[in-house]
Amino acid sequence: MEPLERLERMVDLTDRLSDLVETENLALAERRYEVVEGMLEEKAMLARLYENSMRDLDEAKLDWSTVEGELHDRVTEAGTRLANAMGENTMRLEIGMEANKQVIELFSQAVRESAPHAGTYAKNGRTGREGTKASANSLAVALDENL
Repeated sequence: MEPLERLERMVDLTDRLSDLVETENLALAERRYEVVEGMLEEKAMLARLYENSMRDLDEAKLDWSTVEGELHDRVTEAGTRLANAMGENTMRLEIGMEANKQVIELFSQAVRESAPHAGTYAKNGRTGREGTKASANSLAVALDENL
């Protein structure tokens, strides 16, 4: 296959991957995580095809100076679109991971603080936290599944 034909295929693949990532970004924004989960396999497959296509173009020794006109514009637009979609995707996924990490940390802190402990003596001779009697505290937990 000629290098320019490979480049055409690469642009089409880039557009497919951009479509998928933009759809995933919308699903993440709308908290439709089941949609995101359903896209993971296709996203992984398209990413592998994209990497292979990039490697194939590199091995074909494409002379980029021969890429002109409409094809040049399509390559530029496709690359920019994918870079923007991937940037947003990375941001959304990192924010989600950080939010989950903070929720887990809050739960673990609440459990640590509510766990019964051996009474320790305070300055006033009493036992427990801040000099009060040590006792098991009950912990009420509610979970918003939208997180």
